[in-house]
Amino acid sequence: MDKRTVGVMAIMAILLIIWGCDDDDTPGIVTTPSDRELRVYFASQDLTVDRSQRGPVIADLRYEGPQIVENITVAYHVEFPGANNAVEGEDFNLPKTNMFTINQGRASTEVTLLQQVLPNDRATTDRSLVFRLQDSENVAIGDAAGNGNSIAVTISATANTIANDPNDPDDFIGDKKFTFTGELGIPLKIPYFSNVDEVRDVGNTAVTRAVVVLQGANRNAGSYYSSMLGAAQMESSQLDSILIVSPQFVTEEDIDRFQLDDEHIYWTSSWRLGANSRDEDSNPRPERMSSFTVMDSLMLKISEYPNIKKIVFTGHSAGGQYVNRYSAASPITDELETRGVALSFVVNNPSSYVYMDNKRKVPGTQKTFAVPTSVDICPTYNEYRYGLEGLFTYLEETGGGEDAIRDRLLTRKVTYLVGQEDNDPNANLLDMDCEALLQGADRFERGKNYFNHLLDFYGPSIEENQEFGVVPGVGHSSRGMFQSEKGRSAAFRN
Repeated sequence: MDKRTVGVMAIMAILLIIWGCDDDDTPGIVTTPSDRELRVYFASQDLTVDRSQRGPVIADLRYEGPQIVENITVAYHVEFPGANNAVEGEDFNLPKTNMFTINQGRASTEVTLLQQVLPNDRATTDRSLVFRLQDSENVAIGDAAGNGNSIAVTISATANTIANDPNDPDDFIGDKKFTFTGELGIPLKIPYFSNVDEVRDVGNTAVTRAVVVLQGANRNAGSYYSSMLGAAQMESSQLDSILIVSPQFVTEEDIDRFQLDDEHIYWTSSWRLGANSRDEDSNPRPERMSSFTVMDSLMLKISEYPNIKKIVFTGHSAGGQYVNRYSAASPITDELETRGVALSFVVNNPSSYVYMDNKRKVPGTQKTFAVPTSVDICPTYNEYRYGLEGLFTYLEETGGGEDAIRDRLLTRKVTYLVGQEDNDPNANLLDMDCEALLQGADRFERGKNYFNHLLDFYGPSIEENQEFGVVPGVGHSSRGMFQSEKGRSAAFRN
């Protein structure tokens, strides 16, 4: 090979290196031209946190730039405004690290600002702190307009927290009560949590959207409310326009333990199915009422807000079971539409679903459904809760029976979400009855199978109103589901 050939090959090699460094798929963080700069910034706006939240405070950190195959790590420091400083150890606990990480391939990552919000009787005014991203040699801080380099967190004063009840020191029972009347005209009520003092105060003109979030099997409506409030704070600083309500269906055990008065109605665990409330000798009640009827009353009351345009009804786990069945059973959506209010549903990680026919997925197939060949092993597999045989009173009378329910579900706006990691076949509180096992081995599998069942039963037309999504990296967690990108999109943007 002569010197001229060697020289040409060397020049070509240099050009290839230069061209390669300018390629979007170049691995690692490298110095880039200004028009393709790596940027990291807070996508969330400043947050105000109610002390009753108690759990982690989370924000969205956004990445813009060429695709990379390494994690991006950005340091931050905490600043205090000088007046009404929040105090570590009194008002909050910080995470153990002062670094945020955006995983490779992700445009957005949820990061923990505060590990925990603490109760503090001495905090009679709001207290604040600021998280500021630190400059990095290879990463620009802030978006193209210079925004998002910091985020302020304000922790509300203790005076704004739920009043302490000596019978309920942990504030398990909702401090607010939703009162309604049944067929006998007698006042009845259930507890609820909310970001407004009284949900029946329908003169509030600021509210344009409501999110109704339903408890899990442990009836922990307060925890679910806090998780959804945190999601709202991540999504918007205009919280006055968002009504959040978490109704609570209590049991007789709760009536006795927390000494609730005789106007409180109560259920067994079948509240999640639309069953009637109880009237036991130990706690007699003048009237029994379906939990679906109670929800209808709450939906109608919310629709009276003068500027309300959208109600989102979401539930996780046992609450997801309720939302799945209520979306098919209740005709309330049609009534709300006549009032100019749209109602949509979000079903998160339920343990079982209500099927529209008697077919189930054939084992060993992906999307083939047929009537099980060994129904003698589980003869009740298609009875209500799991199917449409033997419907409860509400579903027969108010819901109109099997055919009306099938027709109705097709028209409902429903988002089905499952956590990617909610795949433990031995998970706590997972329904292990034979009827549920015919729907899949775990919650993740049951969610996929159910949406494929809807496609099998209705055909592709079901996708005009309904969708299925997987929430990456989340297991059986209401907070993880509600505060995820998909969860927040379904609750606050759709």
